[in-house]
Amino acid sequence: MKIAGIELPKDMAEAVEACRPHFVAAATFSLFINLLFLAPALYMLQVYDRVVATGGKTTLLFVTLALAIALVTLSALDAIRNRLLVRASMRLDALLAPKILKRMMARNSNAAVQAMRDFETIRQAIGSPVAGAMFDVPWFPLFLAVAFLLHFWIGVLALIASGILFFVAWRNQRATAETMQTATQAMAISQAAAQTVALNNDTVRALGMVGTMVHRQLVHRSYGLTRLADAQFTGGRFAAFSRFLRLFVQSAALGLGALLAIAGYISAGAIIAASIVLSRALQPVEAVIGGWPTLTSAHAALRRLANVMSGAPPERIYTRLPEPAGRIELDQVGVRGPDGRPILYGVTFDVSPGEMLGIIGPSGAGKTTLAKILAGAIPAEAGTVRIDGAQYADWEPDDLARHVGYLPQEPSLFEGTIKENIARFSDGSNGEDVDALSVEAAQAAGVHQLILKLPKGYDTPLGPLGQGLSSGQAQRVALARALYGKPVLLVFDEPNAFLDAEGEAELIKAMAMAMNRGASIVVIAHRNSILAGARRLLVLEGGHPKMLGPTQDVAARLTQAGKGKAG
Repeated sequence: MKIAGIELPKDMAEAVEACRPHFVAAATFSLFINLLFLAPALYMLQVYDRVVATGGKTTLLFVTLALAIALVTLSALDAIRNRLLVRASMRLDALLAPKILKRMMARNSNAAVQAMRDFETIRQAIGSPVAGAMFDVPWFPLFLAVAFLLHFWIGVLALIASGILFFVAWRNQRATAETMQTATQAMAISQAAAQTVALNNDTVRALGMVGTMVHRQLVHRSYGLTRLADAQFTGGRFAAFSRFLRLFVQSAALGLGALLAIAGYISAGAIIAASIVLSRALQPVEAVIGGWPTLTSAHAALRRLANVMSGAPPERIYTRLPEPAGRIELDQVGVRGPDGRPILYGVTFDVSPGEMLGIIGPSGAGKTTLAKILAGAIPAEAGTVRIDGAQYADWEPDDLARHVGYLPQEPSLFEGTIKENIARFSDGSNGEDVDALSVEAAQAAGVHQLILKLPKGYDTPLGPLGQGLSSGQAQRVALARALYGKPVLLVFDEPNAFLDAEGEAELIKAMAMAMNRGASIVVIAHRNSILAGARRLLVLEGGHPKMLGPTQDVAARLTQAGKGKAG
């Protein structure tokens, strides 16, 4: 399916197709709306040609009543059409927004944010007044035909005026399209920079970077606003000219009608009718020119969204697999960075249920990337990752996530209550007892008593980005979240980075309990105390496994290597 010259991917095409009844109904109502717009012109013909000539007061009463009924009907149909377009935008949102979010979140959150911004631009344009004007433009020939019926030269005037107005619309598009695109890109960069600063505002303040970061954002914002203003100024000039042209043609129609009436070609009523018909014929085109920035932004957003959705992996129907025991196998796993440089390559190991594998290595060795692959947060570009023999790719992502407990370097809590964060915002719709499981996870993480001391216990609200807890408290709550539902695989990336001695002791206890129930555990850490329970150690260096073996053997080899370098 193509819209405005843009080929839509399957998901978007299906959503638009589902909204077709709304658009067809809006187009049908537009026909009757534009027919009823002829009522004032017909009214003037009747008043001047029949009522004034005959002095028929009864006729005047009835034609006035008919006009009132026509205009009330017109207003009602216009309101219904607007409602249909708003409903279409809401239906489009219900059908497409979940797919956009799911498919974009599978790539990265920034892509999801930009895709949703673009989708919101499109959705708002569909429900805007300019969309109604677009439905009126195709009925322009109706008013042109009526103008020719009134008189040939009145039709010629309408044809010339409309030709000029359509040329103005074309020039407006050519003059503002590139500027609007540049402005949109600059504003997107500014918004992305603002989001980055918001996520790291403590660091920005502590390092005295507020002024410089604000300046960096304002540079992009100022450029974007300048380009946007240029486009709006240009569009404003074209809109002003189109308004002048419509008003001039409306008056010129009166003058031309007067000349034709003096010559005896048309009646006095046709003079007023001609002015009304020509004004209405040009009004939708003028409205489209005035709303051109909205249409241009929506068109650019549609093109970006279609390109992004075309490149996203298609949705897949998954076979529900049996509950896994937790045996993890990696075979020659690798992944590259955005610049094509390998971050990980040739990573091969396995973890059995009830076993802990420790991963160590210098900064930049690829440990965090490996943790994300194990947790299912990012896919491996090379090799395979399996759980109980089934590849991660064969699992429905949310279903796999139920069996994985992931504790990233940063706690990454979200706005909501403590309980909601621990329960991963589950609403219990799948039959689970959210309250009981949340308390159980908190007890397993050793954070239950800490939560009870908070103002509202488990119902204590957290602000954006989980604000309201210290770093250590947030990490312990995040540990409870990782343990929620007793997952068979636990992936911990520097799980004790913000913990004090008490928190670290509870973490070690939680890992021991998880191993006793048969969970597979992979821990990335620098403190040896956390790795004391690890049966084996994997040493990563430069994205490649350097050593893998029993913990004591690897530790001895590392010690020996350290002595050799010291000697």
